[in-house]
Amino acid sequence: MARYIQKSAFRADVARVTRSLLAISCLCVAPADAFAYVDPGSGLLLIQGLLAFIGGVIVFVKNPVATFRRWWERCIASVKNRDR
Repeated sequence: MARYIQKSAFRADVARVTRSLLAISCLCVAPADAFAYVDPGSGLLLIQGLLAFIGGVIVFVKNPVATFRRWWERCIASVKNRDR
């Protein structure tokens, strides 16, 4: 049994080293400088998309939050009524 555990630990170490070497080699191949810019139209499009995403999250999360809040208030009220 101990021999099996040692083999699996060795395989995990080999996999970790392989992933690390792959990450390091990718970083070495990547360019150091990126001479790019975002023009005003693209920048505003990114900002509009971000605002739309935030608005969508607020709209879709609002109802479950309200439902959880009502459930929590009912639980607290039942505990308070039980103590009387």
